[in-house]
Amino acid sequence: MKKTGWLITLIILLIGLVFSQEVKNGQYGGLGGGDIGAQWLDVKELNTQLTAAGLPELKDVALANGGGGYGVMGRFLIGGEGYGISTNEKESGKTVQLDIGYGTFNIGYLIFSKQAFRIYALGGIGGGGIELKISQDPASSDFDSNLSTFNQNTFYTEFPIFKVGINADYILSFSDDEAAGGLAIGLAVGYTYAPVGLISDWQLSERTIGSVPNFGPTGPYITFRIGGGGLAF
Repeated sequence: MKKTGWLITLIILLIGLVFSQEVKNGQYGGLGGGDIGAQWLDVKELNTQLTAAGLPELKDVALANGGGGYGVMGRFLIGGEGYGISTNEKESGKTVQLDIGYGTFNIGYLIFSKQAFRIYALGGIGGGGIELKISQDPASSDFDSNLSTFNQNTFYTEFPIFKVGINADYILSFSDDEAAGGLAIGLAVGYTYAPVGLISDWQLSERTIGSVPNFGPTGPYITFRIGGGGLAF
């Protein structure tokens, strides 16, 4: 995980910063929006087997998009999120496609706030599913020939997921009133852990498949949010 060391460093710096600041009495309201960013994946074992089978390797970082929201009550936050992650590689007519979706229930704690700006720690628990598709381009363009030729296998499993991170957001309000509402922007960095290899059962055409390598959405993430909401200070 050398490539993601800067993310871990950023989290540590943010924690040190917010605990050195004064924590206000809290805020009340809510905020939500759409997210886009990057999720690092644990695909090392999978790539080893893909290479051995003459298939293209997957990159260890993928686009993540989705969204969520939360409500604030004093210093505590309660909310939820959902994300989709997708990546694929194609080489010599062979394609490997990895699609992941998950949702979490989140609880957070407000550790710094000043008017329309806040920083908070967030933890979540939830579940999701993974589809791994291995396909090959058809050798013929004839319809009848392709009816008897199957060029794709889709492996599927479900998994639990846990996440922890530091989030910051700001409602674009330039007044000094005791409330703010409207457009908001945010940033989140953290780490997700999905023990796919420990407890998941892989399926292929409704049959259980064994000897599947351990891979999934375990790794750091960073997302940007655009949304809206309203808060009273």
